[in-house]
Amino acid sequence: MRLTRRGILGGLLGMACALSAGSAIAVEWLKAPPPVPRPERAAASASPATPSLPALPNAPSGVTGWMAVDLDTGAVIDARNPDHAFAPASVAKLPTAFHALERLGPEHRFETRLMATGPVQSGTLQGDLVLVGGGDPELDTDALVPLVAALAQQGIVRVAGRLVVDGSAALSVPAIDPDQPIDAAYNPALSGLSLNFNRVRLKWATRGTEQTLRVSALALRHDPEVSGVRVALAGASDAPLFSHALEDGTEVWRIRARDLRGKGERWLPVRRPELHAGEVLAKLAAAQGITLGAAVEGRAPAGARLIARVESRPLTQMVASMLRHSTNLTAELVGQAAARAGGRQPGSLAASGAATAAWAAGVAGFPAGDSGFRLANHSGLSQASRLSPRRMVELLAALARRQPGQGVRYKGLPGGVIDLLRDYNVAAKGVDIDFRRLEVAAKTGTMDYMRGLAGYIVTPGGRRLAFAVFSNDLERRRSGVSQIDRGWMARARAFERALVRNWVLALDG
Repeated sequence: MRLTRRGILGGLLGMACALSAGSAIAVEWLKAPPPVPRPERAAASASPATPSLPALPNAPSGVTGWMAVDLDTGAVIDARNPDHAFAPASVAKLPTAFHALERLGPEHRFETRLMATGPVQSGTLQGDLVLVGGGDPELDTDALVPLVAALAQQGIVRVAGRLVVDGSAALSVPAIDPDQPIDAAYNPALSGLSLNFNRVRLKWATRGTEQTLRVSALALRHDPEVSGVRVALAGASDAPLFSHALEDGTEVWRIRARDLRGKGERWLPVRRPELHAGEVLAKLAAAQGITLGAAVEGRAPAGARLIARVESRPLTQMVASMLRHSTNLTAELVGQAAARAGGRQPGSLAASGAATAAWAAGVAGFPAGDSGFRLANHSGLSQASRLSPRRMVELLAALARRQPGQGVRYKGLPGGVIDLLRDYNVAAKGVDIDFRRLEVAAKTGTMDYMRGLAGYIVTPGGRRLAFAVFSNDLERRRSGVSQIDRGWMARARAFERALVRNWVLALDG
């Protein structure tokens, strides 16, 4: 059998993600304390064959810590501040992804149902129509079209009762992280009935003194205008850029008029996702001559009759997309589903995150409730979560040591997250290493003064590593920064690249 480099990395990720129902594996060889670098030099440890390594650039302000472990020998390649508990940002999505795949299975699909509480007589549904969310994080406007078609196929043109929307399959949360900017579309409400990642598109155009505003539920094929979320202009010069309020059951965003000049568009978060999904369903139905009426929140009663259902794509594909695009809503909903599948009924995002942390402790063999592995939610969109490099690497190593079998050979981790070609070969002058053959599959995390990177590496020489690098300056973040300091983040990324470079030089040089 010919072993290719891509096959080596694929096999590594396959082992890491072959999530079967077998017993957890404790990684005892990671329990030994790592070598401590000399305090005057924060450089990667050099092997005897590599007497000197290029100096690392200055780390960003705050605290930086890392650990890298050889998966074949168990040796700690390099470590600094490995037990410091860092705010991980979106690196928290890694344990969320692995937990969901194990608990739910790779082929799991979320289901959205349309149900009726009465018979159809002369084109009228004598009862309520209920749209029941199943926690599908990727449900969009286009996916509601088959449900409307099913109404038409049954000859329904009117609903005598109510249009009920049921989002009870997941926690109802007005925003993932209340500390984020109010207009952040990456910080929407959560519900078991979500639509278009719980955001709407605002599109505006100004011509002379006339201005048009359009708020819509945009998907790939359909883009119905909505009225349950609307935008009004705030003319006062001292008005905040964005404000949000509920007025007579309508979500109203007020935006400073001077900030909507010319033409443009942007996403705004939805705070009442169930009612928004119900309005969009009614809009699509009206276009087909079916009258549904205004949506009201409620639960599907026992004995309701199924009219139609739509399924999501398989969890494997969903999680791969979530890791690549770092979709917060997807992480939160699949994380909650995993917690429930594991027998938990979390009453908060923190409780649901704790279920994933407990699972990770069982897999990697570290103490449950350890301060170095604490998840306040599933997406990492929080200052309260904490991961230490050691605990993150222990989990990655334990997953890599599992044998493929009943689980999925999942390869959804994003690759190419490090700029491999810009300056590595120059920095490694005189060393016969082709850095173009370095392969990395890892998850990044980026928030104001918070940066993380964790995953797997196959060096050009075939050495397999699990690693985690975190940088935090939470003191500066406490000042209330809402935009990323690009200089700080550039230093954090450059430091990560240099660490990887030195690990490869130490191992393959």
